Amino acid sequence: MKTPLEDVVQPDMVVGGYRVDKRLGAGGFGKVYLAWRDGGPCALKFIHLESVGEWGWRELFIMLRHEFPNVVKLLSHFKWPEEKPEYLVLVMEYVPGVTLYQWARDNNPCARELVEKLLPLARAFKAIHAEEVLHRDLKGDNVLVRETDGEPVLVDFGAGTMPGAPRVTGALAPANLHYRSPESVAFFLRQERKQGERYEYALTDELYALGVILYVLITDVYPFDGPDDELLGEILEGGPKPPHVRNSRVPRALSDLCLHLLAREPHARVPNAESLCEALEKLREEAKTDPRWDMTLCYGWTVDGRTTEDAPELMGDDPQAWLRRWIRQKPKRGEPPAPPVVVLDPSEPPATKTLPTLRTRVRRAVPVLLVAVVGLAGVGLGLGHVLGQLQPPPSTPIPGQPSLTPTQPEGFSLTGSMPWVTRVHEIAPPWKPPEADAGAAPSKADTSAPVTTMTLSSGTTRMKKKAPGSQAEREKKGNGSTGANVLLAAAAAANMACAGAQVRKEPAPQACPAGAVETMTGQLGIPVGDLSHPLILAGEQGSGV
Repeated sequence: MKTPLEDVVQPDMVVGGYRVDKRLGAGGFGKVYLAWRDGGPCALKFIHLESVGEWGWRELFIMLRHEFPNVVKLLSHFKWPEEKPEYLVLVMEYVPGVTLYQWARDNNPCARELVEKLLPLARAFKAIHAEEVLHRDLKGDNVLVRETDGEPVLVDFGAGTMPGAPRVTGALAPANLHYRSPESVAFFLRQERKQGERYEYALTDELYALGVILYVLITDVYPFDGPDDELLGEILEGGPKPPHVRNSRVPRALSDLCLHLLAREPHARVPNAESLCEALEKLREEAKTDPRWDMTLCYGWTVDGRTTEDAPELMGDDPQAWLRRWIRQKPKRGEPPAPPVVVLDPSEPPATKTLPTLRTRVRRAVPVLLVAVVGLAGVGLGLGHVLGQLQPPPSTPIPGQPSLTPTQPEGFSLTGSMPWVTRVHEIAPPWKPPEADAGAAPSKADTSAPVTTMTLSSGTTRMKKKAPGSQAEREKKGNGSTGANVLLAAAAAANMACAGAQVRKEPAPQACPAGAVETMTGQLGIPVGDLSHPLILAGEQGSGV
């Protein structure tokens, strides 16, 4: 069993003359690290020779023979470690930036910007395909947007192929299922496939994958999605929902181009990358005169981008289903709004850093209290003594700031045996009878925790049974809320830590049942009032039963 690369390659270690900085990512055939040499950055791709070495040699074969525009460049290569090599290391150009999908999520581009971003990528494929090179693992995560100039850069030729490249066993190229063409899925599902038969990945497969990327960029969803078994059938059937129907902000011409790339039959697709470049250039000219191309493709986080679907009260009975539907239909892109800035009144004195409130300190101490309960019980200490130490020292309130100190009756102290401090779940104070009034209203919790309520009916102590499947039933099956666990722990500690002996109250005298005297004197022969009889327990005093 091989040692994980993360345990072998550590930051600041030198590998082949390159000082490793940090891990950048991982693919199907290798892991990539940022490294430095002579003051410049580079990317080291480690490919395990024993398990996937044949794929590494194929990538090296392709990259050594070609240098394409908008494609990551190969700088060097070596085997490592030198004594007993286990990895093929490809030294690649370092491309600072994010993936194409992440760029779309961060910037929420309009249709015109998207066409301008895809045009250099289409030109790169025109050059790649002219040399009979196929990428075969085309997806949004294998295209980086360089932060220095915004240019798209194609990376990871680990699954690539070209005439003369070493052959690798396998029926299909190792690509993501969402990007597979209908004809490749049909080959995979064909039952009469011969042993060792391979699918011949073609140019039309690559153009189909480009269509999937375009569909995701303009709609934020895959053309077909779902579990793998259903996904295979959807791809094989073809006919995705048109992008302009799924997203009304997509121009019709761009939607038609996307559907042209995703045609079910290979001969009905865009024939090659050169034709794709011509179509994109035509759309770019159309965008210059049509203002609809400058509208962002997805809703933003701005006020004018809000819709009535943002209102939680419109979610209905199934929030999860609503969220899934909302993500598919109304995706949001761009930078979320920053939290509101609180502007203080300049007439008020600046707030000084004070100690945390009692509620915050108790909540932070919950894990410590739960562990300390057993130890406190063993030495007879009350939990109230410990909680009493958490009381913050008195401080001068800041003018204009609300006071969080709970109202307490005169003479009540937090250092008693049961300190009824205010927690996430507010409880009734101890100076009132247990059923003096209605339960205290729950205070606002800082974290989302389930709240369990028990309702007592009039004249009885029996709890009302919740309906099956209700929130109360689910909490009963689970671990319960944090506040409930704390209260149970506090009660258990108080009972376990009681140091004094518990004395049972003497019951009130009761009249003897009818016939008891006759039974004792006549049948059992026990003289009433005779304290010397052996059946009378030693130390017991008083008259008979």
